[in-house]
Amino acid sequence: MSFTTDVWSDPDQKPYMAVTAHWLELKGGQRKLTLRADLIGFMHIPGSHTGERLGQVFDFIIGRMRLAKKVNLSLLQKCG
Repeated sequence: MSFTTDVWSDPDQKPYMAVTAHWLELKGGQRKLTLRADLIGFMHIPGSHTGERLGQVFDFIIGRMRLAKKVNLSLLQKCG
């Protein structure tokens, strides 16, 4: 399982984070892998959005979904 995140601000400058999970799934009795992806979290980021704070929000989202044991490494990068 892997995760992607996106952080942005709405017109009122309130920051939000979205987390999407991606995984491969075997379909029925077939030997065919299907790539799956679902939005697993979307939340307002209270306070500043430092790297530490973004990590806390990410950890909260995957913890709530009981996926924390599936994460070995997470990287966040500010783009633009």
